[in-house]
Amino acid sequence: MKKGFLSSLILLVCTVLLLCSGCGIKAENDKSKPAYRVTDATGTVVEFTGKPQKIVSMGTGSDEILLALVTPERIAALTYLADDAGISAISDQAKAIKGRVQRNNLESILSYAPDLVIVPDWGGIDFVGQLRAANVKVYVHKTPNTLEDIKANIGELAGLVGEQEHGQALQQQMDDRLAAIWTKVGKIKPEQRKKIVALSFMGPMGIKGSSFDDMCRYANIVNAIEHLDVPKNATFSEEQMLMLDPDIILVPSWDYSGTKNTGEFKRQVMTNEAYQGIKAIRSHQVVQVHDKYLYSTSQYAVNAVEELAEVSYPELF
Repeated sequence: MKKGFLSSLILLVCTVLLLCSGCGIKAENDKSKPAYRVTDATGTVVEFTGKPQKIVSMGTGSDEILLALVTPERIAALTYLADDAGISAISDQAKAIKGRVQRNNLESILSYAPDLVIVPDWGGIDFVGQLRAANVKVYVHKTPNTLEDIKANIGELAGLVGEQEHGQALQQQMDDRLAAIWTKVGKIKPEQRKKIVALSFMGPMGIKGSSFDDMCRYANIVNAIEHLDVPKNATFSEEQMLMLDPDIILVPSWDYSGTKNTGEFKRQVMTNEAYQGIKAIRSHQVVQVHDKYLYSTSQYAVNAVEELAEVSYPELF
């Protein structure tokens, strides 16, 4: 009887050891399986066995979002515009990251041995294909057109880098700030709203459905060209400006080429003889806000809403 009991005990111990051994093998094998997977704007599935640690960003929007989601140590390189305080909202924070990249410079990007490259959807399929052909994980994201799009993009990128909680916190911060702005400007009646025309060096900006158009809605101001059939970068005639008669004319504070003088452009608008009867000229409301916020596709777009609201209704701020 004792022998039978001893044999059963030995068999039980061996079985437990075998099962535990099997569990150990299974856990080890699981390390090679994807921890999570995401699908980008092109429908491509990107798999990760862990959070990416050598990220390369190919857009100013992802530059700004990433620095709010992950530590600088996890970012291998940002765009070359990250240091330009005229268009980058994180020019100071970017100093913590040495790497810089430019689009279509494949050799430079590969030199960082990235485990993830984030590319906006306007970057070109050929370029993305070259990166993928080099066995680089590429995530293509849609370019946001509204603040809701920006919040959605933050959520997607947060999931991409494994920082969902940080992404949710960032989205909530945007909501809280927009709500705080609305508590001030929401009291403005529809007939009292200021009307604004935004000019770029190439023509009027802010057609219906654009990010500027959405910012105006949150700032409770009227985008004067919202209902006009104005092609992108079209020439804006003096007659159209006189017809619109805006309360505010917004002019650029930054030039991509670095060859144009923003102060001179503002002076030309203010001294244009044809414009002297316009409300904005008579009340000296030819203004500038920070283009790094106005053109932002990140959480910093809220800064532009705030600045637009302040120049339109200074008495509320």
